Amino acid sequence: MPAKYLNASYSVFSYAAKRFAGISLSPPLPPAISVELSSKCNLGCPECFTGAGLLRRRSDFMSYDLATVIASVFRGRALSAWLSFQGEPLMHPQFFLIAELFSGMNQVISTNGHFLDMETCVRLAESSLKEIIISYDGVTPGTYNIYRKGGDHTRVKEGITMLAEIASKRRSAPRLTLQFLLHRGNEHEAGVAAAFATSIGAGFRIKSIQVLDNERAGEWMPADQRRSRYVFSDGQWKIGGVPSKGCIRMWTTTVITTDGDVVPCCYDKNASHIMGNLRDQTFNDIWRGQRYRSFRDTVMKSRSKVDICRQCPQGRKIFF
Repeated sequence: MPAKYLNASYSVFSYAAKRFAGISLSPPLPPAISVELSSKCNLGCPECFTGAGLLRRRSDFMSYDLATVIASVFRGRALSAWLSFQGEPLMHPQFFLIAELFSGMNQVISTNGHFLDMETCVRLAESSLKEIIISYDGVTPGTYNIYRKGGDHTRVKEGITMLAEIASKRRSAPRLTLQFLLHRGNEHEAGVAAAFATSIGAGFRIKSIQVLDNERAGEWMPADQRRSRYVFSDGQWKIGGVPSKGCIRMWTTTVITTDGDVVPCCYDKNASHIMGNLRDQTFNDIWRGQRYRSFRDTVMKSRSKVDICRQCPQGRKIFF
C-alpha cells in the first residue's frame, strides 16, 4: 500500500483512539491540506471575508519558495491538496508553476471564473489538476450579480464554455464542476444552471450559503429550508445541526495561508488560531507541537468553547 494511504489510515486511527478511548497518539502528517495561493480577489461578494473587506491579515500571494517547502513536506503523504482558501487562485502570477509542485496530490482549485481566457483554459486542461470548481451562481446577469458583486456573468459563462470544450478534447483533463451558491435571490435558477452544466459535460452541485453575521441569515436563506445551513429558532437565526464531540479534521487536515501561517481549519478565515509559521518552524514541529495538541484537546472536550467551531455546520448537509 502506498505511503500516503497508510498515512491517511493512521491519521483516522489516531483520531479514533482519542475520540473513543481517550488515548493520545502523535498524529502523522495530515492527508488533506489547503494551501492559500492568493488572499486577493477581484470581486466584492458581501458574505465573504475577502470580498467584504474584513480580512484583517495581509492580502498577498504565496511565494514560490514557500510553496516549494510545503510541497516537499507533503509529497508522497497528502491525498488531497486544495490550492485555494480566501482569495482567487488564478490571480497568482505563478499559479501554474506552483500547481505543478503539488502534482500527485489530487490538486483542486475553486475559482470565480473571471480569468478563463484562451491561454489559461488550455493550460488548465493540460495541467495535473484533478478538479476545477467554478462558481456559477445565476444564469442571468442580474441574478448572478446579487452575490457576485463586480462580476461579469457573460465573461464567466464564456470562459466556462471554452474551458469545457478544450477539456473535452483531452482525456486526462481535470474534472469540471459548477458550484451554485444557493440563496433567496437565485434559487429559482438552480435547475437551469444544472442543465447548463450538463450541456457542457460538467458536474454540478449546490452549496448552501454561509453568512458573516447570523443576524443577516434571514436576508439570504432560500425558501427551501432543506437547503439552508441556518434554522430560525427562538426568534433568531442559528447554525443548524447538532455538533458531535470532537472533530476529525483536527487530525486529518490543515490550512496554510499565503504568509505561511498554519491554522487548524477553513473556518479560521482571519487566522485567529495560528499554530505556528513555516518561516521559523518546520511543519512537523507545528503539527505535533504543544499549541496544536492543546487546541485538539479543547475541540475534543467541547466544540462550543472554540469560536470557529461554533460557525461550523457539522451535522448538517451543505452540498446538494
